[in-house]
Amino acid sequence: MTAPFSRPLPPLRDLPAPRPVPREETNLVPPGEIIAESKRAITGRLLRICWKPGLVLLGLWYLLLGLYVLGASPSYWMISLLASLAEPGFLRSTMASLGFTSSGLWAAFLLLPAVATALSLALLPLAATAIAALQPRRFLTERDFQREVAARITAVLMIPPVLALLAVPLSVLVRVPQPWSGLGPGPLSALSLALGGLLIARPLLQRCVSAPAVLGITAASELEATARLDRDLDRRRAAAEQVQAQDRRHLPPTPGSPDAAAPTSLRAVAAALGAVGRASLAWLWPAVAGLGAVLFGVADWVVVLTGFGTTDLTAVSSSPGYWQQLVLAVPVLALVVVGVGLTPAAGVRLAESQRSQVRDQRTYPSWEHRRRVNPWEERAVALTGWISAGVGLLGVVLFWVVTWIVPVGTALSTVWCVAAALVLAPLLGAAAAAGMRGGLRDVLYGPAGDYMRRPGPYALVAPEVGTRADRAADPAVRAALRKRLQAGGGDQALEIFDLDAAGERLWVEDAEPGATDTAVREADLARGVLPDFGAEGSAFTGGGLAPGDPGARHRIPDQVRGLQED
Repeated sequence: MTAPFSRPLPPLRDLPAPRPVPREETNLVPPGEIIAESKRAITGRLLRICWKPGLVLLGLWYLLLGLYVLGASPSYWMISLLASLAEPGFLRSTMASLGFTSSGLWAAFLLLPAVATALSLALLPLAATAIAALQPRRFLTERDFQREVAARITAVLMIPPVLALLAVPLSVLVRVPQPWSGLGPGPLSALSLALGGLLIARPLLQRCVSAPAVLGITAASELEATARLDRDLDRRRAAAEQVQAQDRRHLPPTPGSPDAAAPTSLRAVAAALGAVGRASLAWLWPAVAGLGAVLFGVADWVVVLTGFGTTDLTAVSSSPGYWQQLVLAVPVLALVVVGVGLTPAAGVRLAESQRSQVRDQRTYPSWEHRRRVNPWEERAVALTGWISAGVGLLGVVLFWVVTWIVPVGTALSTVWCVAAALVLAPLLGAAAAAGMRGGLRDVLYGPAGDYMRRPGPYALVAPEVGTRADRAADPAVRAALRKRLQAGGGDQALEIFDLDAAGERLWVEDAEPGATDTAVREADLARGVLPDFGAEGSAFTGGGLAPGDPGARHRIPDQVRGLQED
């Protein structure tokens, strides 16, 4: 995207196809351009701040456990609780009919959330591995990079809760002995509320494991403030280049280029589904959770009130047709997902009539600016949203027809189809349009990092193997750095000399034992490498000794031979 801090450029049209940038070999990135010392260092930093996400996960597990206990029939539990005010034994009989005991519930609420939270936090080394291979310069903006770091760590921490949410209905379908004997309105309303809990916990976890807290880098908001307000023009310019790079992927694609025919490839479909899926977390899934909690909750009240005389709650709350409806919904959802993945291709094809009206093909940060100067992009995004909504509506109609043909349709399934047609299908279209506003270029071209490198101090988060010091000891890394200095042009003789003189000590971690004391300096001197005379901790200023201590004064020699004579 065009950096908001650069000077305005004249409108551009008929741009040539962008040229891909060669990929960098991450195993040759010099240690000075790596953020973290190692994956173990990232894991250690995550462990130091794990109490924040741990509290969020602990609350989430308590919510999931409470919903599982109440999920057999939330309305029946509420009636039992009210009835127990007059007759305490009524609540105990309800617990016994569901297979719960007081001691079992106490043990579950005391142990299970804590154990599950510890299990989630035990995946922190996997989270460190998930972010170690990220290359900051391949991200279009610094904010995108930091958001990706937090998203990957959060995704790893959310694996156990998501698996638990999926395992419960599957265990019901395979008839595992448990309080939930069927997927009736009560259990389905509890699952909807659990989905809502996961959606709420996700942004909270992302705040707890932000990139500045995990990697110790400057926050994107601070960089943006520096790029706008700093008095030093050089620092302002450097911050502006790091905040946002120029996106080379212009729209519409150049006619006849491979990118113009890319929307139907597997890569393009996967990119489209990824963009729509991320947007659906804000547009679609909250509505699914809310509708499920309301509709299934009302149905549970109806079931309980109509069969209030039955003492077996599981017999009241279960329905033989619900699991069959869920089984029929799986292939219909698969067809809808495939259709949504192909909608950007249809939107791009139908927007060709707007190509002649494009005034500027560059990528601006503001969507309002882009839609004014690029009617082609606006129409392609809008058509993608409308077609996705139509695909969702067709899926709803297909599901309703199939359920009544089989037949397993019920009044509740009809209500759900009407709600999905009126609410969920339009929200699916809105999510698709929102995803394509920032993801259409990813669908047509691929990642932004394939066509640009954002200026910045770091090229890699952490080494794949070993530490930065091990990376510095690799001759291939030093050879690649020397080659890059030679190709840079200008007078690089001094930098190349320093590189050759450093040898295997190209990078020394401050945390390394003896990294700043006299012992390491003497090891340098033995190889003929003179220290920075007068620097703090230098062997020639006493190695950090006080002026009155013995050995704090040394004669500064003129050459290395003088050191050996001393």
